[in-house]
This record gives sequence, C-alpha cells and structure tokens, in this order.
Amino acid sequence: MTAIVLFAAAQIAGAETSFVALMRQHYDRVMAVGTDNYGSNTSGLWLASVDIHKGGQPENPDPKVKRAYRQIHAPHGSNLYWDQPYVVAAVHLSRLTGDPRYQAAAERYVRDFLARCVSDKNGLFLWGNHLYYDVFTDKIVGFSGSHHEARPLSCAWKLFWGISPEKTERCIRSIGIQHVKDPQTGLFCRHASVTATEPPSGGDKGTHPFLESGGIIVESLGWLYAQTGRKDESLKERALRVARYSYSQRDEKTGLLRNQPVVKRWDYYASTTEVGLWAGCLLRSAEYTGAEEFRAMARDAMAAYLRYGYDAKAERFHGQLNVADGTPRKPERKDGAGEATIYQPGEYADLWEPLFPTHNYPMSMAEACLTLWEQTRDAQFQQAVRRFARLIAISTPANGGRGAYADQYGRCIHFLTRAGKSLNDPQLLAQARSLAAEAVSHLHSPQAGMFRSHPGEDRCDAVDGLGILFLSLLDLETGTDPDPMGFGW
Repeated sequence: MTAIVLFAAAQIAGAETSFVALMRQHYDRVMAVGTDNYGSNTSGLWLASVDIHKGGQPENPDPKVKRAYRQIHAPHGSNLYWDQPYVVAAVHLSRLTGDPRYQAAAERYVRDFLARCVSDKNGLFLWGNHLYYDVFTDKIVGFSGSHHEARPLSCAWKLFWGISPEKTERCIRSIGIQHVKDPQTGLFCRHASVTATEPPSGGDKGTHPFLESGGIIVESLGWLYAQTGRKDESLKERALRVARYSYSQRDEKTGLLRNQPVVKRWDYYASTTEVGLWAGCLLRSAEYTGAEEFRAMARDAMAAYLRYGYDAKAERFHGQLNVADGTPRKPERKDGAGEATIYQPGEYADLWEPLFPTHNYPMSMAEACLTLWEQTRDAQFQQAVRRFARLIAISTPANGGRGAYADQYGRCIHFLTRAGKSLNDPQLLAQARSLAAEAVSHLHSPQAGMFRSHPGEDRCDAVDGLGILFLSLLDLETGTDPDPMGFGW
C-alpha cells in the first residue's frame, strides 16, 4: 500500500493526467454547467444528465440506449439516489486535495434535495426508481406507481446524517415500517408508499420481496442502530427479521436463496448473483449491530451459490441456478403470456451488462467473497476471489474493445485493487491499473474536460454510476478509503 501511495503522490504532484487532476477538471465543469439553472426555482441539485461539451441538459433527454427502464434515468431531472457515489466522490476529492469547493457543492446538493424531496407524510425520501425531481417544472415526478424503492445501491446515510440527522433518522425508520408488510415474519416489499401514515397490511398480495431490496432495508436499519448508539433494539430486531425472511426461503436441499419467494415467475425458481449483493449488506449489518447471525446467514447463502455456480470449463459463473437442484438455468425469453422477459441474467453472469434491473451482480458477489475471506479465512472464498479476478482478465478489454459503462469499470477496478491489497498480490494491482487506463481512454474527453459515463455518447448520466468509477480510481491512485460514506459495494 505504501508503494501505491508514493506512486500516486508522484503522479499528483507532477502529472496533469493523474486521476485526481482529471476529476478536479470534471467537477469544475459540473459546478459550472451541470446544476439546476432551469425553471423559476433554481437550486444546487445536480442534473441527472449533462451534455459534456455544451453543458446543461442534453438535447435528447434519453440516451440512445437506455441503461434503465421506464424513467429511472430522470429525464429533465435530478435523482440523488443514483448520484450518491458521485456526491460521495466529490466530498472525498475535497478531503484529498484540500480544495473545499467540491464538498461545498455536494453538500448544497444534499441540502436542496432535503428541502424539496422528502415526503411530508412519512419522511421517505422522494427518490429511487419511481420518483425524481423535474428541474424545469420544479416538481416531483412520480411514475409506475410513484413508490419509494431503493435498489440496487446501498444508501450513503452518513452523507445525509451530516446535513440533517433528524430527516435521515425519520426516513430510515419509515423504511423499516413502510416496506415491511409483516413485522413478525419479516415479509417485506421492494415498494413503499410515500404518502402512508400507517404501517402497511395485507400479507403478501402484490408484494415483491427481492433480495436486493431486503438487503438494503436490513443495512439501513443496522446503520441507524449503530449511529444512535445501539440503544434501540427494535431496529436490530426488525433488521434480523427481514434478513431471516429471505434466508428462510432457501431450498432445504441446495441451500440456494430464491431471488423472490412470492410470485411464481422466473425469479421464484432462480437464484442469481444478487445473493452476493444481499450478503454484502448483511456482512456490513453484522459490523454495525454486533449480531453474528447476519454474518452466518451471508456465509451460508454465499457458500451455496459457490457450490453450484461456477463453470470451471468456461471459467465463468452461471447467471442463474435452479433453486431446487442447483443446475444451471437457461434464461426465459418469454413469460406465460408470451411477453419478452429481458430483465434477468443471461446464461452466465456478465461483468459488462449495464441494463437495470437484470438481477446480475457478479462484482457485488465478488466483493462479498473477499469480505468473507478476510473475516473467516475460509479457502472457498479465497478460491472464488481468484476466480472472479480471472473472469475479469478473460473478459477484458470490455465488450471486445468497445468499452463499458462507468459503473461496471469502477466495480471491477475496486475489486481488483482491494483483492490485490488483501492477498498481497502485485499482479492484481497491475490488472486494476490496466483496467483503469482502459476506462479513462474510453470515458474521458480531453476536449470537454469531463468524463462521459458510457461509450458512444458525449453525455454523463447519473444511472451510469460515474461515482463508482471515481471512488475506485481515487482508491487505486491514493490508497485512501474508497467508501468514506459507507454506502457499500
């Protein structure tokens, strides 16, 4: 690690092309041309999409190829849920450089968000995958049910707590109430009402307890339990019950967890790498709460997937497994009504699949394997770490040289950097540096002084996860904490 820091210091001191220098240029442009200067009520909110050459909103509100379905990309708007890593990276950049402007812009963004985008009924933040703020009309836009839904990113609660502990605590407590359909069993739903003032009821009808949503609910409650001094045992207990609900749905023979155990469609019968995202949330919850049960559930669920999920001949992880017997599951391309079902993993877990939501999270699984190796020294998890590193090697250059989205690059770089340090393996660090150079070559525009967030278009979109890439590059170059606000990987 010392060698990395010394190398980075030399770069920062003498090279215009250091990652830190490129990010400073990028955020300078964001502050100049990437904020809400529209409508009658301008604000410090950052635009969900920016034209990196002209500045401001792109002429076409939709990218040529949408990464997310519906209006999740917040056309003509702002969505702090998807911007969280991007904002955290700005704060981190200020702390690294001593330049307070980036942190000031980030904190103004959060303050103005909290002034405009919080439910006055129950305190839930008006963000996520069914809500965003329209900067032209200065109104919240709701679509496809206008639910509160936080997935797949864990929330950077420390960021919000630093601005308003009261609003942050109210939101998390409301998540623990409005997303949980049955407090006794822990049955939860990925959707919650932003107008409800009473707890939900009605059992499992219309409920979608996706693993990723459950993990984020659990982690949020665990974080608040720790932040408030581990005094409110009800927070820990509700988090445990939500985690137990998903864990209890595992198959008795295989130990595999269903992606969701209520609606009998493809994800009822399938287990995917989403279990890695869920396990990562539980492992962090174990640290927050001191409850070892979280770690035990995560370890068992991960071990089950690793037992069946690797194709040694192809050197790849299967995208789906049949919960009942652990065999590879072919993706369904039509549902019972003949409708296309594209929102699921393919035959193998794809590092470069950008579409949300396909329940394809190979690098979240890789991160959870690395955490379990560090905490348990169980050889099966170290083997999985090596296999994921090999998967990255045989999968690069990304998309046959066409490049990838910022999020996918960032997750691979972060994992390689962390694994290189943990395993004391210089080759993994070299692999991370090579992939970082590839990412910058595809995504950075010297002419604009900004990064695009995906190849082929000169735009920067919040849903593409540029903050994930930035935090990974900062970690690689400076050896500093790549997760200073605790939002997880």
